[in-house]
Amino acid sequence: MQIQLNAGDVFKAAIMLEERAVKFYLAAAEAADGRVRTLLEKLADMERGHARQFSTLLAEAVDSKLAAAESPDQDADDFLQVMTSDRIITRECQVVAGDTYDVILEKAMLIEKNSVFFYTTVKEIMQSRMSAGAVDRIIHEEVSHFSMLSEALKEWHWQK
Repeated sequence: MQIQLNAGDVFKAAIMLEERAVKFYLAAAEAADGRVRTLLEKLADMERGHARQFSTLLAEAVDSKLAAAESPDQDADDFLQVMTSDRIITRECQVVAGDTYDVILEKAMLIEKNSVFFYTTVKEIMQSRMSAGAVDRIIHEEVSHFSMLSEALKEWHWQK
């Protein structure tokens, strides 16, 4: 059975993922100090901003009727719930006491990679239902997070 997603589904999932990422980064920041805490708080702020961006995209999709579905698709809801639950911020991504700066960056990078995979999968499913540009914007945001984290990790290795 083919899953039927609409733009509204995608942007709701994006908002949900960004909000979960905010919670992850804030919880990790509480267990950290110094520049690790500063970076995690900055990432939480960035994710919060992305949730706002995706809320705007959702409103645009609704305005253009891209998100209008004749009837709710339970398979789509189930798919998005499974894909956005613990598939992005997995157990191995959880920051634990004693994690060093580089380990925390690696865990955050894994979250961003998982997000890109999710959105790429969604894009493939939705190709015939909406323009790829909207999902590409989401993917670009997640790739930019990965790049920022990668740079921070590179700088940390140079300073050691």
